[in-house]
Order: sequence, then structure tokens, then C-alpha cells
Amino acid sequence: MSGIDGLAGLEAVLARDFERLNHPPADWVPPRAGPDGRRMVDVAIVGGGMCGLAAAFALRRVGISNLRQVDRSPEGREGPWRTYARMETLRSPKHLAGPVLGMAGLTFRAWWEAGGRDWDGLGRIPTAIWADYLDWYRRVTGARVENDVEVAALEPGSDGVRVRLVGPHGTETVHARRVVLATGREGQAAPRVPEPLVPFLGGLVRHSAEDIDFAALSGCRVAVVGLAATAFDNAAVALEAGAAEVVLIGRAPALPRLNKMKQTVYPGFSHGFPTLPDREKLRWLDHVVRQRIAPPRDSVLRISSHPRVRLMLGTEVTGAGVDGGALRLETTRGAVVADRVILGTGFAIDLGAPREIGALAPEILRWRDRVPEAAGEWGECPYLSPDFAFLARDGSAAEGLGRLHCFTHAAQLSLGNLTNDIPVVSEGALGAHHF
Repeated sequence: MSGIDGLAGLEAVLARDFERLNHPPADWVPPRAGPDGRRMVDVAIVGGGMCGLAAAFALRRVGISNLRQVDRSPEGREGPWRTYARMETLRSPKHLAGPVLGMAGLTFRAWWEAGGRDWDGLGRIPTAIWADYLDWYRRVTGARVENDVEVAALEPGSDGVRVRLVGPHGTETVHARRVVLATGREGQAAPRVPEPLVPFLGGLVRHSAEDIDFAALSGCRVAVVGLAATAFDNAAVALEAGAAEVVLIGRAPALPRLNKMKQTVYPGFSHGFPTLPDREKLRWLDHVVRQRIAPPRDSVLRISSHPRVRLMLGTEVTGAGVDGGALRLETTRGAVVADRVILGTGFAIDLGAPREIGALAPEILRWRDRVPEAAGEWGECPYLSPDFAFLARDGSAAEGLGRLHCFTHAAQLSLGNLTNDIPVVSEGALGAHHF
């Protein structure tokens, strides 16, 4: 993209590329009236973050632009990048193209260089800068995201999906042929919370995905549960905010040193994984997870020099109780008293957790229904068709579940990492025309 004169020049090149590619082509889906007499939306997209934007762009690329896209967050707060993604830089290398669907002019690199900045001198991409890039991506791809609008319920049927929306102007019912759920890592999941800490969640205990007032932790004793990247990032922010002490508590006897998931980021895996036999898919991912995912080196170095941090390995929280205004954690290696506890424990798949599909959860086919070896959290994953659609369990009377497409982390066991962060989101979105 050398020779482009600033961001306006890059956008002019993109506009010309779109013209040459005949983007967007004319809509080809015949209009259909819904039960209310209005034209049905061809696809409703729930989520305006990276995956939702990529899916919307991919649909418009193939002549499906009768879309309705909503996000419950305010503009600019979609996804994790300005909310609970507390790492200083992205964990993905800068050369991964991201949600560009094969268009070089849409890459982060093109955007970065158009601003007159040096690519070779850039290490990893700062998280806040990536969020700025996605703002630009949203604008230049023509996304029409309605912010501050939440989906209260999805009611699929044989002839479409009734989508109940709640927004600043009240409630609305939209009828859509298909719905894409692009609701992020937590979309069909719930925070993973150690049982002894459940009674204190939302008070003395906060999950890392929540809004946390780190400034209020200045001078406090903080316990962080977990050893993954998120735990280290939250510990770092607490230390940088002036916490008096931060203790990381993890069950692993040693800090993991490898991230085997990094070895799945190549075209053969992203295209081949969905074709593997079910038991082989399960063995692949279960092996990677059992080996544990190492926290990124940068996240570890961010806290390693702090004198106010300590690590408790091979330690499990067995009980908890209030001790004055603090929380006393009973662990397998003794008691820990903390003014606040942060859970860097991630999410567990839970189809009943999201408001929009909670009522449908008992009807959705899960991996445990098809593969007896899928135990624990693996068994709770939705068993999806190749187009990301939910399937109904045997004997279910639910109609139209196949009109709901799970374009989130919950698709990982069925289809691989096609909707699982930056590396292969384009490959996932390019399948959007199958929706």
C-alpha cells in the first residue's frame, strides 16, 4: 500500500477497490413479508464487535444487505477491547490479517501505514490502537450497527425468527429469516466461578469481565484467582493502580510455559478441523487445554519485577468468609486475606446463560448428546452444523433452531477457531454466505 497519501488516500483506494469488485452487489434475496406485514430482515446480527462486523461485511459482499445489526453496548464499547481486555498489547502477532476478507487495504497494516507510522518499528499492536482500527473498519465497510439495543428474546419458527429488541426508544419486534449470534467469547457462556466464592460475586469478588474500579484498589490487598493471560493482566493493572499486595492463586503446580493453541493458526487447521471425525476434534482440543495455555511472556514480564506480587502455585480455594471488611480465602496452602478478589478464570459454556436464547437451551443439541466422551464443559458445547447453526435435540419440538447461527467461541469444538479471536476470523466470516 506504499504511495498512499494518508488515511483519506487509503479510503479513496478502498472505494475504488469496492467499485472494481462490484461491492456491494445488488440484493438478490426476494423480499418476503413477515407476520406483521413488514418486509422481513434477511439476517439479523446480534453483536457489533469484530466478529459481527466481519460477518456483516461478508454478507454484503455476496449481495445480502437487508440486515439489522444491534449491540447492547454504547458505540466504541463493543467487544472486549475497551472494556475487559486489560493487556497492553494484543496477544496475536501483528502480521495476522484479521477481519479483512482478503482485502489488503482493510488490514491493520494498511491503516497504520496510512497514518504515516512505521510498520517495522511496531512490536505487538497496542490494544487501544486495535480498538481505534476497528472503529475505522466499521466505518469504511459500511456497517450499520444500532448501539444500546439489546435482544430480549429470540423465538425461531418454521418461517423465520421473531427478534424482540429493547433499546433507548422502547421495545420492538423484528422478523428475520436468519439470526447470527456474534456475541463474543462470553456469548453462550457464563463466568467460571469457584464454588466457595459464588456468594460474594459482585461485591468483594469480581470477575475479570466486569467493570472494575481499579483506582479504588490503591492500598488494597488483592487476590487474583487463575494463571492464564487474563489473570496476569488484571494483576498487572491492580499493581499499577497502587495495590498494596497482589497474590495470584492457581491450581497448576507449575506455571505453564507453552501455548499449544498457537500451533493451530495455519490454513490447514482452520479449513481441515471442521472435517475431522467428532472424536478426533475432541481429542485435539482436549489435549491442548489439558496441557494448559501459558500466559503470554509480555503479561508475565509486566508483573515479574513488582515486589508486591507473589504467586501461589498448586493452590485451590476451598472456602471463603468475611473477615472484617475483607474476604478470608481458605486454600490448600493456608489462608489468604484480601480486600478484593478478581477472578481471572474465564468462561464456561452455558447455553442457558444468555438472555436471548436461555429459554431455548433445553432444546439445543449438545456435544454430550452425540459424543459420550465429551465430558464436563466439552459436553455443554453446542453441536453445530457446518453453517454454525444450532441443531435440535432428539425429540425436541422446537422449530427453526437451524435459523440461529452461533458465530462465537462456543463454535470451537464443532468448527475450530473460525470465530475465536483475530487469527482466522476472516475464514469464519467468509462462510457467512452459508447463513
